[in-house]
Amino acid sequence: MEPINEEPQLTARSHLRGIARQLLPGILLPGLIYYAVSRQAPTLVALAAASSVPALDAVVRLLQRKAPSPIGLLFLVFTGTSVALATMLHSPMFILVKSAVISGLVGIAFALSALVGRPLTRTLALRLSSDHAEVRRRLAERWGHPRARTVFRKLSLWWGLLLIVLGVQQGMLAVTLPPGLVMAVDGPVHAFVTMLGIGASVLYVRRIQRAHPEVQLLPARAG
Repeated sequence: MEPINEEPQLTARSHLRGIARQLLPGILLPGLIYYAVSRQAPTLVALAAASSVPALDAVVRLLQRKAPSPIGLLFLVFTGTSVALATMLHSPMFILVKSAVISGLVGIAFALSALVGRPLTRTLALRLSSDHAEVRRRLAERWGHPRARTVFRKLSLWWGLLLIVLGVQQGMLAVTLPPGLVMAVDGPVHAFVTMLGIGASVLYVRRIQRAHPEVQLLPARAG
């Protein structure tokens, strides 16, 4: 008889904690790094330092013997490209518009993923929910229900539109505000829009679950 291994318990609190652990550093650290470095270095150097968060995340994951996430690698490529262009052309604008470009492209990717039936919301929800492979496997089985896939497609369309609008707003800030102010407001605005999107998504999913109990998208509370 094979021994039964205790599996990590998936709860609403652990689900949200895992998402927060993945997202918060990228929202809070850039502004803090910029203001710390800008006191002793030129604006371009401070912006480049503030853009180093994806690289720091990749280093931390390597130290923890974890493979870099696809999202982290995407941000790393965009960051390296924007910093290189800003340095060569002596223009901070390439760094300032980086967030707008990424938001727009990711929004388009979300929308397209819904149209082709491979919603990115499901893929990202699985990746951000837990570091444990067994928990992700159980979630993938639960979320394989046809109605659940329909919900994820609608959520992908919603997030696609939201991120495209966010990208337009970020681009307007980048070309109208001073660099320091852009770094100060970009993180909080991004956080607000992200929380708005998560809140609207949770309300929508709860309504679907009340109407269709067989669809289990949200983690259950610990008893």
